Amino acid sequence: MSALVQMRGIVKRFGDFTASREVDFDVAPGEVHALLGENGAGKTTLMNILYGLVQADEGTIEVDGREVDLKGPADAIEAGVGMVHQHPLLVDRLSVAENLFLGGVGNGTARGMQSAIAGITERFPLDVDPGALVEDLPMSQRQRIEIVRCLARGVRVLVLDEPTAVLTVDEVGDLFGEMRLLVEAGHSVIFISHKLSETARIADRVSVLRAGEMVGTWEVAKTTPAALAEAMVGEKVVAAERESECKAGAARLKLSDCTVRRDDGDGLDSVDLEVREGEIVGIAGVEGNGQRALAAVTQGMAIPDRGTVKLDDRELPPVREWKRRKIKLGRIPEDRRHEGLTLDATLWENMLTGPQAPTGGPVFSRRRMVEWAGKQLEEFGVSPPDPLALAGQLSGGNQQKVIFARELHSEPGTVVAVNPTRGLDLRAQREIHQRFLGLRDQGVAVLMISTDLDEVMALSDRIGVLYSGRLDGPHPADQIDRREVGLLMAGLTRQQEFENGNGTGGLL
Repeated sequence: MSALVQMRGIVKRFGDFTASREVDFDVAPGEVHALLGENGAGKTTLMNILYGLVQADEGTIEVDGREVDLKGPADAIEAGVGMVHQHPLLVDRLSVAENLFLGGVGNGTARGMQSAIAGITERFPLDVDPGALVEDLPMSQRQRIEIVRCLARGVRVLVLDEPTAVLTVDEVGDLFGEMRLLVEAGHSVIFISHKLSETARIADRVSVLRAGEMVGTWEVAKTTPAALAEAMVGEKVVAAERESECKAGAARLKLSDCTVRRDDGDGLDSVDLEVREGEIVGIAGVEGNGQRALAAVTQGMAIPDRGTVKLDDRELPPVREWKRRKIKLGRIPEDRRHEGLTLDATLWENMLTGPQAPTGGPVFSRRRMVEWAGKQLEEFGVSPPDPLALAGQLSGGNQQKVIFARELHSEPGTVVAVNPTRGLDLRAQREIHQRFLGLRDQGVAVLMISTDLDEVMALSDRIGVLYSGRLDGPHPADQIDRREVGLLMAGLTRQQEFENGNGTGGLL
């Protein structure tokens, strides 16, 4: 079958940097084609060219056998190509109907929106109030609005740029089901990702980019995750491993009868927890079962409604008081773009936002602070290690390294991290996992709250599971397996599963 999209000899330069090096890429009708690569490999640049956001310096693009000149997104949509970005390009303070109207769909009213998308929602439901403000919607609904907007304009090829990076586990499953519905309806989907497990679940074919070059294209059924990982990185990928036994010491972080009430139900119910020096305690769970509340009270962003949170036998104060009280706790927040960094500020300015950052004495010296920040950035492998660069110009992995550099330079005794590798590629994940294991071996107490079960199982010395705000465990990692953790995440025990008639069938 002839290709629906053909890109040939695509070259794109940004100054002295070549982002795409004579790349060939094609998409067949009715397929999910995954585009894999590390952060900075050129995936988004190539797809921005296909969507008309960026113009290639060399090469040609054909859609349905016809060469097209895409000078902007309007040209791409007219040719039948639409794109949904990782962070949907919607106006938060406008309604759903108004956002669709800005994208050329409907007339800005609820009735006009429903009339414009009626034929689409029969097979791809948009179960949302047309008058609802976008800022009040979960990320999964925002993505769905963007997809419906593309479909309503006649798009046949839909580019999804790392759509799962901002979704929960359940939402990822829903998205994959919707992608299959699109393919069955005759559309083609280009799925940009760096997650091998997701590619195996959803894609028909996969292409790998590395440093702006196309390494190859394979049928997913005829390759392996290990082979794709090696193609992405250029060498055999070895996961970080615990090479030494846990030598846990005294408790550094301690929660007693900790209760947090939240309007969205994502609170805590009488949680008791200890994290000891020289160990990693991983907290697993489906998102929305208390993780945000646990992160907030252990990172000094909230005070529990009942119970206590103690650090080194002293009650943990609000983060604004940490500088004065000399609190030695590192915070790795869940959302690096909004909670961890100021994207339009320089790296050296971001390095100074931590409560433990040096001030340079009674007289502030910009030169000294810039030099200090540069040394920290280089030590933590930030690329580029330029303290004058803007944080928003860095890849996700390097943004995360900046946060690590800021939070760990003062050698805290305890670190609390939330989804520390979400949205990062294989190499960046391994580097951060290795950093955690190094902290643990140095005697640091690490609390890692993660919805990535593989991450929790790989790094933790003890594992706890949050379900409906209650904590089961933590259990020694060698006394609980992946299956039992999965049952606890679903609110079940192994005995309850047998009683429900599921025998030994897997939930995961």
